[in-house]
Amino acid sequence: MNNPFYLLFKAARAIMLLHFLLLSPASCFSTHSLRGLLFEEKTRLGSTPPSCHNKCNQCHPCMAVQVPTIPSHDRVETGMTRSFPMMFFDPSHPGTNNKYSNYKPLGWKCHCGDHFFNP
Repeated sequence: MNNPFYLLFKAARAIMLLHFLLLSPASCFSTHSLRGLLFEEKTRLGSTPPSCHNKCNQCHPCMAVQVPTIPSHDRVETGMTRSFPMMFFDPSHPGTNNKYSNYKPLGWKCHCGDHFFNP
């Protein structure tokens, strides 16, 4: 059959089939493996606890704990001039309209009894 409409129909059908095959997701990526990849990515978020082995002056058990960090703007060295207002660096400054003003970063310390030690 050399009918032009029949040839056009076959060409359109072949193009649609090729388009479907090229744009469909690869079969090697199942939804289970994608979920596993997402889980692995989420487990890497954040920091890992440090080793507290021999860090607590022979106090046992010495364990890593997360504690709030001290804001650095309270520890300004004398003799250093501020060239920018603190509102650019301090999200809790009243002059900023920052929706993350309640953000309190955490750091790691080694804890034993009632004492904290640097890791």
